Amino acid sequence: MAGWGDDPTLDELRTLIYEQGWTPVGVEETREADTVTVEKSGERRRLSSDHIAFHRFVEGLKEDYGL
Repeated sequence: MAGWGDDPTLDELRTLIYEQGWTPVGVEETREADTVTVEKSGERRRLSSDHIAFHRFVEGLKEDYGL
């Protein structure tokens, strides 16, 4: 896992979910990185990061969205 600094991928994921209406539909966790799949209007995007803050955010998404 990467350190505590800013994570642009996490910022992008938060923007997609909370400001643009994308819905998390999948999570994949590996030793190398966590990946979240989001969907809106039939389009899917995958965002991956090895940052600790991203990992913690993913843990919350799993609970909130039943992933």
